[in-house]
Amino acid sequence: MSQRYIFYLHNAAKICLGLFKTDPKRSFWGRVWQLFSRFTWELPQTVTGWLFTLGRALVGQVDRVDTLGGITFATKVKGTGCMGVSLGSFVDLWDGHWLRDGNGGLVLNNQLCMHEFGHTADSQRFGPLYLPVIGLSSLISAMGKGDHSSYWTELRANRHAKRYFGKQFGVKWSEFGYPTNKKITAENLQR
Repeated sequence: MSQRYIFYLHNAAKICLGLFKTDPKRSFWGRVWQLFSRFTWELPQTVTGWLFTLGRALVGQVDRVDTLGGITFATKVKGTGCMGVSLGSFVDLWDGHWLRDGNGGLVLNNQLCMHEFGHTADSQRFGPLYLPVIGLSSLISAMGKGDHSSYWTELRANRHAKRYFGKQFGVKWSEFGYPTNKKITAENLQR
């Protein structure tokens, strides 16, 4: 078996383990609830996200797998654009050359990662309604000609990201500042 396929399988294994990752910043019962919710209330998007992300890894469309807060990030680092999709506890990213890992890791240095993390909060809140209410609405907006960055689903994700990353990591980020291709700077990453 070639090194390339071993790498694909390694990423696939990390993605499978991601099904069972929880947020270490939560209480014990909070972590139990996060895991229970993932396999009950959020089951449609958990299965969809896991299969989608796993499929990407098995065909070589994932260069790295990271986890933060119980969320699994699968990234194609040398992508042609800058976009993300959140399904359950899985965030799939296609990022161009600006994606960098720095002090604090991939997620804490990237607005797109934090924004997509914010969508996972709606997955937990909306449960089985996430795909038709949030997911489909966001997809239609992204494919449309309007300003997707000010669409209600995107502003909700920004609010969730601002709240979580501000409280847990001291990141200062405006909920109205849609993710850009700029790295979070030392001035707005407080530790």
